[in-house]
Amino acid sequence: MKAIMFFLSLIFLAVSSWGALLSLEGTGPVVEKISLPASAQVKLGEKLAEKTGKKTVEETVKLSSVGAGLRSKKVVFVNVRVYVAQLFVASPETFKKNDAEALASVKDQKAIAIQLHFLRNVDGENVEKSFREALKVNDIQDDASVSQFLEAVVKGGEAKEGKVLSILGVKSADGVETITYETTSGAVSEIKGSAGFIEKVFSIWLGKSSDDGVASLKKAMLK
Repeated sequence: MKAIMFFLSLIFLAVSSWGALLSLEGTGPVVEKISLPASAQVKLGEKLAEKTGKKTVEETVKLSSVGAGLRSKKVVFVNVRVYVAQLFVASPETFKKNDAEALASVKDQKAIAIQLHFLRNVDGENVEKSFREALKVNDIQDDASVSQFLEAVVKGGEAKEGKVLSILGVKSADGVETITYETTSGAVSEIKGSAGFIEKVFSIWLGKSSDDGVASLKKAMLK
């Protein structure tokens, strides 16, 4: 029982005010007529420590772009363009850009992010359905943290054409892993989980591909 309570205590879901999750920098590749940045920065905000009452120092982490590509979906024999995805990591030198090792190397990243530039409107339920299918293919169990991530996707509502959806994973020194989900409207949800949570979420793009469109996207991001 104590172990269960400890695990549950790691999980936290909060919706914050509107704001940009990543600060984009430089000029990167152009994919499907979308100009992408070369890198990004994320601020790990100043927080008040519960026990000491002292504030931790704000840290800025640079994220380097390691790849981008198109996610398409076959609908009635027609490949429909859904979004352009761009992957960022904090330590590109330890990220393995090959099909067999990419997902496992996520554990070596202090921070990792993916931005989805939507080329069409997709309602929240269908975004969640696509993510859930990918998690199932990768044998990811629907535990508490994964469930709250998928709940955030549904609550985030429609992914809007011409807008960007961001997902950021950050590891803390105490072993807690945090996924921050920013909708195309700018609403931010934060979910905390135990070790391996970030790897589970990023298996959607870097693990076993749920369909040909995801497989093509993964190949493009890792080339």
